[in-house]
Amino acid sequence: MKSHAFAQWMNTTLGQTLLNQERACVATAMARVFGTRHVEVGVGPHVSVTPRYPGWQQPLVMPGGAGQADAGGEQTVIARPEELPFHDDVMDSVVLHHTLDLADDPHQSLREGARIVRSGGQVMVVGFNPFGLWGLRRLLGARRGTPWNSRFLSATRVQDWLGVLDCCSAPPRYGFFRPPVSNSRFLARMAFLEPVYERGIQIPLGGFYCIVAEKRETGSIPFKPAMADRKVIAMPVANRNMSPDVSRSKLREGTGSSTYTEKPRRS
Repeated sequence: MKSHAFAQWMNTTLGQTLLNQERACVATAMARVFGTRHVEVGVGPHVSVTPRYPGWQQPLVMPGGAGQADAGGEQTVIARPEELPFHDDVMDSVVLHHTLDLADDPHQSLREGARIVRSGGQVMVVGFNPFGLWGLRRLLGARRGTPWNSRFLSATRVQDWLGVLDCCSAPPRYGFFRPPVSNSRFLARMAFLEPVYERGIQIPLGGFYCIVAEKRETGSIPFKPAMADRKVIAMPVANRNMSPDVSRSKLREGTGSSTYTEKPRRS
């Protein structure tokens, strides 16, 4: 399984160095998120990027296989990223850790992530950057081996997908500007490149990107139902055709009689 091989690669020297920077980027974004319900859709319990907080509900969704279910804790959920077992609008944030790079259907995976997040919640996407040294290494290696055989989606394309899902995304943050080399000594020597990320200077040439988007669903204004025409019943008026010269006193005097003789008019 591709996700299992990716989890094993994350335990290598290069993978751990990349993972540490991804954790720092996600932790910075999580500091601005409100709520206590957060979910991460990742690849394994030991390579998660979401910081753990006591008393919070933070399930970890990962694909099954290779004993990952036994290695996970009580909040581990085995499911496909295209079919998340959560209700709509229940999570305060969702982190898609290389989910779009490994999923069979990245569109549906992103759609599921946006579905379970409440309005005003955060959708975070961490993925490989197809540009820069990592993208060049992927082209030269003919996409062989892990993680080069995964799907490298550009941040611009992911932002377009988020816009279709009514999610307003901030500019992506890029990290890991060192070459993708597994030599630990070489990585340590090239560490001077990373302060570029820490200072907030965003150059789209890093090994990964982190996109934070806010879900904004436009609420419809309920219209009042049209008022039905009230049926007005016309009431008959007594003595409607009576002569206007007849006074009310004459009416009261002739109430008991069946006929009424009009008084002759004076010439």
